[in-house]
Amino acid sequence: MKKIVKQTLFSIARTADSIIGDWGLHIHSRGLSFEPEDRGRNQDAFRFEGTTHLSILRIIRLVKPKPDDVVFELGCGKGRALCHFARCHVRRVVGIEISKFLSEIAKSNAQSLRRPHAPIEILNMDVATAYLGEGTIFYMFNPFGAKTLKNVLENIERTYNVLKKPLVIIYMNATLSHIFNEFPWLKVFSDYHRLNGQRVLIYRTTNK
Repeated sequence: MKKIVKQTLFSIARTADSIIGDWGLHIHSRGLSFEPEDRGRNQDAFRFEGTTHLSILRIIRLVKPKPDDVVFELGCGKGRALCHFARCHVRRVVGIEISKFLSEIAKSNAQSLRRPHAPIEILNMDVATAYLGEGTIFYMFNPFGAKTLKNVLENIERTYNVLKKPLVIIYMNATLSHIFNEFPWLKVFSDYHRLNGQRVLIYRTTNK
């Protein structure tokens, strides 16, 4: 009985978060999980699942984006997180989404966002083949499998080896955290669990 009550209260709180958060941003990012039409080069794109507005705001408080940051949301879905980042004083926000359907929703939300401080660009493409060289902050909510995650980290590493600029990688619902162990140039900055049990990891670059 206690478990049922807890699940009910959690569901009510999540719904309230979506309604109030979307209203505040003037976007429409609510909805159930969604299977992508295209699973990408590695055939490992996961279904779309959103996270709460409060969780994203907590991430932003921890990361403290700066005016020269370029934020990439990898697997941006309907664009909830990138809209929050666009209300920070950063240089640019880029969302990459393999689903044409979801990327169109993200574009609509980017256009309707209330009081943005940074331009938003939405790219409908496979993140495994995307150029990520401009990014300084990378946010993802467990959007793809191990092969694509490794491709993404190798892509980011190539840029880091050349430019040596400080980078931040935010990995929500971190089910494949072991992949990061192959990249010693990243160290854990923050590691915690959300109320629903999902693990959140924030990485920063080390000096190589």
